[in-house]
Amino acid sequence: MTRYGIARFVGSWVSPSGYRLRIKKVLRDQASVDFLDPRGVPIQRPYMGGAPTLQMIAHYDDYNESFEVDLWKESKGFILDLSHHYNYELDLEEREALEPALSRFERDRFLDKCYSLFGALDHFVRTKVQNKTIKARTRNSK
Repeated sequence: MTRYGIARFVGSWVSPSGYRLRIKKVLRDQASVDFLDPRGVPIQRPYMGGAPTLQMIAHYDDYNESFEVDLWKESKGFILDLSHHYNYELDLEEREALEPALSRFERDRFLDKCYSLFGALDHFVRTKVQNKTIKARTRNSK
């Protein structure tokens, strides 16, 4: 199915290492993104006081065909950049895929240790299964 614009990014995606993305369109050029680890649990971001990787804001630029997810507060400069490919050549089955890249402001060197939070950054392929979030249990929960 051919999609255009931001619709190419909307949906559920999974990487070979099990990391997952859920992307929902919010506005014509904006989306909400959940980034989940292989267990289906949001990643805790220590640079944001432990905030989970849920409902992160993403901006789509139709002219440049860029889709950038703010991993920190907007305009702070820690970004997950996703590129869309219909037949991704590095995928063994050449499926539709999102190719990720992380970027940040160079002066924010303290973020160097945070790259590993987001896994191996394999490509993500579209999945029909809705990813469910597993709520983290606390010591006192039964």
